[in-house]
Amino acid sequence: MDARLRRLGALAVTPVLLGAGLVVFALGNAIGGLALLMSAWFAWATVKSRRRQNELERVIDGLTVGDVMETVPFVVVPQATLDTFAEALDVGGKATVARVMRGDELVGLVGPREISRVRRARWPEVHAVEAMAALETLPALSPDEPLGSAAERLAGCSASGLPVVSEGRIAGILTRLAVGRTLHERGQARGARAEPG
Repeated sequence: MDARLRRLGALAVTPVLLGAGLVVFALGNAIGGLALLMSAWFAWATVKSRRRQNELERVIDGLTVGDVMETVPFVVVPQATLDTFAEALDVGGKATVARVMRGDELVGLVGPREISRVRRARWPEVHAVEAMAALETLPALSPDEPLGSAAERLAGCSASGLPVVSEGRIAGILTRLAVGRTLHERGQARGARAEPG
């Protein structure tokens, strides 16, 4: 209820700031008027952003990392060059992030973000180990972790995905694409249920 009251307060303050800003501007104080208009805009943007955040939380409520993670392994060796596998990481396919493996050891991940940092002309000379997000720089997730907190951890890093570990073994990869696809599908399903039919 506290968040709802804050949102209602911001909604009430926005037109007041807007009106005051226009009056102050019209009375000749351009800087003061612009400052009030900007404050109104920030208040409105905050309310809109919080509304979107609440909707996202409702969409993913009850989901875990295990519900969304990619489980089909796409494995490359560290010395593989990007041209040998980059195009196989199909956005519509089952695997969008490659596991860079040295024997049975996961050393890193390569996905769309890592590949996009390398000019296509250089793909034949850049190895997976050079482009990858190194495992030691990535937080590990658990399959039972709520998707909301895991998505925040994923958003807080620059990698295309995060490893999901269960009983000391890689169980899957939580990717940005998998999270986005889930949000889209569940959002559409919620919208379809809300429409009278």
